[in-house]
Amino acid sequence: MKKIFLLVLFVLFVGTLACGQSVYYKNEATLQWDAVTVDAAGNPLLPTDTLTYEVYIYDYNVGVADPQSTSELTFITGTPLLEQLIVFPYRTTWAAGVRTKLVDSGETTTYSVIAWCYITEDADVVSGPFLYSPFGTPAKPEDLRDSGM
Repeated sequence: MKKIFLLVLFVLFVGTLACGQSVYYKNEATLQWDAVTVDAAGNPLLPTDTLTYEVYIYDYNVGVADPQSTSELTFITGTPLLEQLIVFPYRTTWAAGVRTKLVDSGETTTYSVIAWCYITEDADVVSGPFLYSPFGTPAKPEDLRDSGM
């Protein structure tokens, strides 16, 4: 019985570590990512290819039916840079994602799938998966006084 109990504890501990995510409590955050240098097949990009990165967020508490459907997401911006400041529109838990937009020399546009911050395979190996949650504690009232009535 003791061995079964220890085995259950061990499985719960490993399971908790495996699916744990960090939550960053920030009203705005700068999301960063690595440059894309190859196509989906692993071939190097051509010198005539133009890349931009599209940044999206969605309310993680509400969720979306398909996190790859951009019509269900909040578009932040397209940028050629490898980072983007996100100012969250209201307090909730936010998922942030980025996809690559490639325009080739023939003006053909293709897109990657969206990489999401909460997916282990998409997140940085060191920091791991994460979400954002803006904080909001109101300031205390000041200059208390009697009305004189």
